[in-house]
Amino acid sequence: MKTEVTEKRLPLISVCMITYNHEAYIEQALDGIFMQTGPFDLEVIISDDCSLDDTKKIIQRKIIQNNNITVKYFPQESNLGIIENFVFALKQCTGKYISICEGDDYWLDNKKLEKQMSLLENDKELVGSFHFVKVQFEGKPYLSNIYCEEVPEILCTEDLIAKRSLMHTSSLFFRKDALVFPEWYTSFLSGDFSLSSILSKCGCFKRVNEVMSVYRVHEYGVTNTKDYNINNTNLKVLILKNLNIFHEYKYNEKFEKVISELLNPPKRSNIFVQFRRKLKLGIVIKRVKYWMNN
Repeated sequence: MKTEVTEKRLPLISVCMITYNHEAYIEQALDGIFMQTGPFDLEVIISDDCSLDDTKKIIQRKIIQNNNITVKYFPQESNLGIIENFVFALKQCTGKYISICEGDDYWLDNKKLEKQMSLLENDKELVGSFHFVKVQFEGKPYLSNIYCEEVPEILCTEDLIAKRSLMHTSSLFFRKDALVFPEWYTSFLSGDFSLSSILSKCGCFKRVNEVMSVYRVHEYGVTNTKDYNINNTNLKVLILKNLNIFHEYKYNEKFEKVISELLNPPKRSNIFVQFRRKLKLGIVIKRVKYWMNN
């Protein structure tokens, strides 16, 4: 009897990247992706939202230099907007797993994808993983800190009902088959705030306890735009209300509690004002220490 030997296919990982006017950052972002190694196949999805600078030229040059990696590049002919562009890019991903790196962030560890994939390959109950992220303030290095350092190692749906995102986008790694887009998803500017909650309907997230990416905070980032910050509270409330419906009111009490806290923040007392003054002083001290040590 003849036995056929079939070669086992490696898991395919899709890296989703959106970019817009990132000429100062895009090369480092792509280098962090292209340096990844491990027992997987890789495809890189890049959607450039009609950049007005040299982002396109840099991307094309990097693709030529790394022609051993499958890259699907979509230079949009008109500006879609950040959420529509994000959804477009995610829909192009064909891998078993998806990882995200926006064009102004970058990865530090060439084994990042392997480490995160290993968690999910070994635990089918997990929907995704995340890790520590260095927050890098452009022009203000003394403010740098670590994102998600104080959150639990395991995050499930109820944990993710919060006033802010508990996992940074550049650390997200998840199963593609858990990804759905509710009809309201593209109506709100902050896609990452709701993405993790949507995915959590299929399982929990587990943290890799290492700093493996950098989140750049700069004046052109979406969270620093005037519209985003003016409407930030109302935006989060609307997203939370829609997520409550998405989860079929299973966590209604927690959703209502967080919404109430957003809409009714505690009044600032004299003690709070004094704390703010001390905080500003603390920033000055951080600045002095940074320059003394560098």
